[in-house]
Amino acid sequence: MSRKTTLFILILLLSFSAVFAQKEIKGRVLDQQTREPVANAAVTMHPVGSTSIISYSMTSKEGTFTLRSANMPDSVEISVKAMTLESQTKHVKSDIGFVEFLVVEKTMELKEVIVQAPKIRQLGDTIHYDVASFLDETDRSIGDVLKKLPGIQVLSSGQILYQNKAISKFYVEGLDLLKGKYGIATNNVDATKVASVQVLENHQPIKALKDMEIPEAAAINLKLKKSAHGAFFLTAQAGAGLPPMLLSNELVGMRFSATQQDMSVYKGDNTGRDIVRELTSFYGGSGGGPVNFMSVIAPVPPAIREQHHLFNNAHLGSLNSLKALKKDLTLTGNLNYLYDQQKSSSYSKRDIFVADGGNIHITEDMNAQLLKRELEGTLTLEGNTDEYFLNNKLNVSSRWNEHTGKIAAVRDISQFLQFPSFNIGNDFEYLRRKENKNFRVGSQISYTMQNHSLSVSPVLFDEVFTNLKESDTLIRQEVSYNHLKTNLYVSGGNLGKRFTVGYSTNVFSDHYFMQSGLFVSDAISSVSADTLRNRLHRNEIGIRLNGSLSYRFSENFKPILSFPVSYLFINRNAHIRNTSKNGGHVLISPLLIIQYPISSRWDLFSNVRFSNQFGGINEDYLGYIMANYRGMNRSNGLLGKNHQTGTFVHFSYKNPFTTLFTSFRLSYSNIWRNTLGDVRYNGIMSSSTSIPYTNTSHYYGLDYSFSQSIDAIKSEMKLFASYNKSKTLSLNQGIVSNLNFDSYSLSPSITTDIGRFMVLKYDISYRHTRSKIRNQSMPAVHNVAQNLGTSIIPVKKLIFNISFNHYFNSLIESEARSSWFGNLGVKYKLKNVDLMLDWTNIFNTNKFITYSYSDISSYYSIYDLRPSEILLRVRFKIL
Repeated sequence: MSRKTTLFILILLLSFSAVFAQKEIKGRVLDQQTREPVANAAVTMHPVGSTSIISYSMTSKEGTFTLRSANMPDSVEISVKAMTLESQTKHVKSDIGFVEFLVVEKTMELKEVIVQAPKIRQLGDTIHYDVASFLDETDRSIGDVLKKLPGIQVLSSGQILYQNKAISKFYVEGLDLLKGKYGIATNNVDATKVASVQVLENHQPIKALKDMEIPEAAAINLKLKKSAHGAFFLTAQAGAGLPPMLLSNELVGMRFSATQQDMSVYKGDNTGRDIVRELTSFYGGSGGGPVNFMSVIAPVPPAIREQHHLFNNAHLGSLNSLKALKKDLTLTGNLNYLYDQQKSSSYSKRDIFVADGGNIHITEDMNAQLLKRELEGTLTLEGNTDEYFLNNKLNVSSRWNEHTGKIAAVRDISQFLQFPSFNIGNDFEYLRRKENKNFRVGSQISYTMQNHSLSVSPVLFDEVFTNLKESDTLIRQEVSYNHLKTNLYVSGGNLGKRFTVGYSTNVFSDHYFMQSGLFVSDAISSVSADTLRNRLHRNEIGIRLNGSLSYRFSENFKPILSFPVSYLFINRNAHIRNTSKNGGHVLISPLLIIQYPISSRWDLFSNVRFSNQFGGINEDYLGYIMANYRGMNRSNGLLGKNHQTGTFVHFSYKNPFTTLFTSFRLSYSNIWRNTLGDVRYNGIMSSSTSIPYTNTSHYYGLDYSFSQSIDAIKSEMKLFASYNKSKTLSLNQGIVSNLNFDSYSLSPSITTDIGRFMVLKYDISYRHTRSKIRNQSMPAVHNVAQNLGTSIIPVKKLIFNISFNHYFNSLIESEARSSWFGNLGVKYKLKNVDLMLDWTNIFNTNKFITYSYSDISSYYSIYDLRPSEILLRVRFKIL
């Protein structure tokens, strides 16, 4: 461990010791006559004779409260107040430990008033956002409202963050219908049908593990209005436009009740709206997905609004059903199909900076077409009670994807990649809790099969093929790959008054098979040279033992230390070369987790970790594989190893009364590796391999978020900022280069309701990037992206929308460094029908220029954009 890491951890632990030196006073509030607990009473602590508040709390359902402070005087005053109680104050010593209040109920005669529910309120660990308080005339789906809620961030991918951390679960009425693909709900559930958005902090989805394991992340639950419970909703949209023929159609049906939930969606669109994003899963998986050994050189999409550059023809269907078989036992089925055809074209120029000054220039005029056809089905049985947890998830997916590319050059080049794949997997878990003990068994098994083929014409790599015929106009790379993954585990834990002990044992295996061959023209047999063929097996078998220990210093402070130890045996067989390599490895991955709710407002989460990893099958093949039309990759048989040390501290603050949410995260990691990847160029043709070369990379990060609703100006304000720094090495043409990157970004935004007749939205993102290659500083890059939109509502039900998008890149030395887009729209609402007319890209901007640095190269691109388009849509409610 480096000195910097040691010093950082020491400072971190010292700061914790200062935080945890707080004093606390616990207490209880009871009704004087009935001796029943009094909930939701305000309890404050003051210095004697002063009105300054040292600490604040609300009583729980049991009438209990806890007051904490790092600077508590010897004597304090504690007051209990509520609208229905006679106020009461006690003068106590700060070391009293526990104090009890017996309060008297009082009757108040109130004048007639209009009570408006608070926009945000907190009950225990749940934050409630009143949707009606944030809703305006321009919002359609609940996703539109989520983007405005303080403390919540919706990324461009559709992923939801709370306090700058990804949510763990997404529920509708407490049920997880969509299993991670929650974009289907956020983009299609009518915002007017939702009463509140609930954030479940430190949410434990397994009821039997309550108070035993507290996850870091929060969950989101949509609480529907009573009128929406059990009702079936069916809506449709038909849209058409020019040029050429534009279509935007959809049919959405849904029903949510306590025992049955159904949601079905069909969408078809070729207007540049990325409807495919709705099928992205944000829960992650158990691994075993497809591996891409080859790719098509294609245009890189610019970082602008997708509706300006995405030439698509997409269709998706999603069927989702959840049925409660009995109390706390559900069966969920999900079936999703995707057809997505995307076209792109651009001119690009890449300059690779070589140490001897002979820089390499790659110029490509590209056209590409990506075709995705994907089908996925999931069946999940889940039982979830306070005594047991049962989950069995069967997942089957199949893909028939193709990518076609053409390069216009001195010799026009055609590329065609077929990359179908099939995956089947099953995850099983059963947990039983008895009092303060739990026992869990589980298994994970998956199988992946794929046969990929990349064809390139004409035949390149002349130095490889020396005896070509005139009829040999095509070269084809084929790769077959299979992966069987298994994992069996047993775990348990014992919750004590102070100590909690946990254990787990895993037995796991991974079995890989890969075969590749290079063909010329329509030859049945591959090129016979051993350097161009592969046939290999890789087998990994291991066992992991893990012990964890946590100690409860106080009610809220309970750090956890785990110390997994694994034994991994790796067998690698390259059959063409008749080589076999075996080795056993002992791996340790200690982890310290510190999660501490300092108060009802402040939260701290931190961890310090160390891990070991080995390279995968991509480092096993000794024969060349054509990775793309101008690149060959192979390995030299080295087994890549890396050791990673990392730590981060995450502070968050929330005040639902003032609607202020803010968070701060500081992170550091370093990665030690035993190899470096080397890229060697012969003109624009390249070959890649790796060499033994120990090196360490350092990464530093800082993230900050702020959001608040300001009623005085009827606005929702947000700010996100980050700073990142890295120090790494790169190997090109046999020369090792130092690479240093620094970047910071600022992204403020505001949404304002100006009376009832106008809604104004503005956001701007500024990013500054500076890089240094071999101690030579490159010019700083300044990128700006800003969006201004206004909705004018002259009369109820009629909305005029105007928006502008602006992008700036300081590296571009022409007027093209700034690009402007304008969009107009009008929407008229009838009782059950919405009429919408949109005119996008009114300035008919047809090119977008990008210039950037990455690694040891610069990248310049002129990307073709969608033309000015007009689209008429009709959305109507059927049921």
